[in-house]
Amino acid sequence: MVTLRDVTETNFEHLIALSVREDQPFVAPNVYSIAQAKIYPEATIKGIYLDEMAVGFLMFGRDDEDVKEPAPWLIRFMIDARYQGKGYGKEALKLTLEAMTLTYPGEPIYLSTNPNNQAGIAFYEAFGFVSTGSIQHDELVFVRPPEVRHHE
Repeated sequence: MVTLRDVTETNFEHLIALSVREDQPFVAPNVYSIAQAKIYPEATIKGIYLDEMAVGFLMFGRDDEDVKEPAPWLIRFMIDARYQGKGYGKEALKLTLEAMTLTYPGEPIYLSTNPNNQAGIAFYEAFGFVSTGSIQHDELVFVRPPEVRHHE
């Protein structure tokens, strides 16, 4: 069963040890994201777990850097290379979007990714994200309108 858990002293080492495949240089290391969350306390960070095993990491929060008004952003989302392709990412993203919808009801959710991340783009599009056509920090910006309720 996939769950989202707080980052604590107990699981910190496990979460920073997770990494994506070498051909996926699109995600910042988890230790960087955890450090960012310390500086930006409005950010939410969670470990992605399969039963008692850490398999991924995510970060979301409100950001106004890349849009006109502060908006909810899925800032980081990763599944460790050893656990990709098993459906854990789909379950985790579903849980993440549910949490974000509860935190930011009725608001669009943004994310950005490298334009060359074709697998990631297809993954996010399957959850209702659409390209805005905007490029920020060399990444393509996507938005999930609030009327999109769940993964098809």
